[in-house]
Amino acid sequence: MTQVMGRLRQSVVPMNLLITGGLFLLILIVFPFVAGSFQTNLMAKLLLFGVLAMSLDLVWGFTGILSFAHGVFFALGGYAMAYYLKLNLSATANTYGVTLPDFMVWNGLKELPWFIAPLQIFPIAMLAMVAIPAGFAYIIGSFIFRSKVSGVYITIITLAIASALTTFFVSQQAYTGGTNGITDVSKLSLFGLVIPPIGLYFIILAFAVFVMIASWWLTQSNFGLILRSIKENEKRIAYLGYDVASFKIFVWTLSAGIAGIAGGLFVPLNKFISPVYLAVAFGTQVVIWVAVGGRGTLFGPFIAAILLGQVQNYADRVTQDWQLFVGILLVVVVLFLPDGLMSLLPQKFRLNDSTRLMGIIGSSSSAGFVQAKLLDWYTPLRVVFNMLGQLFAPVLQAVLVPRSRSRQRAKSSYLLPSSRDKMLK
Repeated sequence: MTQVMGRLRQSVVPMNLLITGGLFLLILIVFPFVAGSFQTNLMAKLLLFGVLAMSLDLVWGFTGILSFAHGVFFALGGYAMAYYLKLNLSATANTYGVTLPDFMVWNGLKELPWFIAPLQIFPIAMLAMVAIPAGFAYIIGSFIFRSKVSGVYITIITLAIASALTTFFVSQQAYTGGTNGITDVSKLSLFGLVIPPIGLYFIILAFAVFVMIASWWLTQSNFGLILRSIKENEKRIAYLGYDVASFKIFVWTLSAGIAGIAGGLFVPLNKFISPVYLAVAFGTQVVIWVAVGGRGTLFGPFIAAILLGQVQNYADRVTQDWQLFVGILLVVVVLFLPDGLMSLLPQKFRLNDSTRLMGIIGSSSSAGFVQAKLLDWYTPLRVVFNMLGQLFAPVLQAVLVPRSRSRQRAKSSYLLPSSRDKMLK
């Protein structure tokens, strides 16, 4: 048993990577105590951008779905939080005696719209921060993936969504604040207590760490293996009996929910949210973070978002054309580092790929032990699985009830004929 766990630990998370990640986390923990308030606020924003980049990496890096709409999900979560903060902490009374946000007063509204009023309640606002972007993603994803749309056409649709929603939010000035968005929001409070900047920083850091660990676990599970298989050969994984559309919809919706939470936490830091974050330009920036960091690595896009954010911050002090430097960097990475900055690290500092993981877990000596342990861990979750019904049944079954057989099926479909033949030689 000790040998099995040792081999798993060595195969899945190299000790060098654990040490490097631990040191990086330690730096982030100490950072607000040695940096000024501006740098702490900036780092908190960049951590959220890193989470946003990881959410896109789940659908692009692991599933092969290039999306320019993740800025939309980020902004929708941000608007939900902004409404809550504006309605509760920075509203003004209009001439009709009704307490309304200033931009609604300026546009002549006499009462709070019914679809915005529930966002005055903290639990509803927090739920909306996740449910609105995730629900919107589910609707769009169901249409796209059930209709067998694939390849560049998905990318075109996401571009159209970002453009259309930007135009819509700008045009609805009385309800969204128009071009300026929702501004002058106050600090986030919980149970009547205002959360200080350093407290918000550590909430964001904890959220980023959780998303990193949960995303890594997800991509190393049966679910992650099937996502990689879909990316490499979608027809083959469908031929093996998997409902490809359900897997795509699930990861698409999940990534949108993560992006929405990141957007909601961004608003108290930024003090406003506007259609800028809905636009194609911001969605393209998220794509750049993932491309520069390295698709399918999670940690790479996270680091790239932080590094490029710092570069932008310092370059903006020197020139207004900082986008030129980012563009040049992207061209250099695409030409000379197609696998991103993470490809510069030695192999021992990277997560091993799924095929190496399968070589350990799929062996006869360890499969039974690992399967038993996983079933023990997931037994409470199976209750939730029964409550959720059949909405995502194929996906949840693969995640919550791992089987050696399904792992072998995913393994065989993950390898293209050329790479599999090469391994047999």
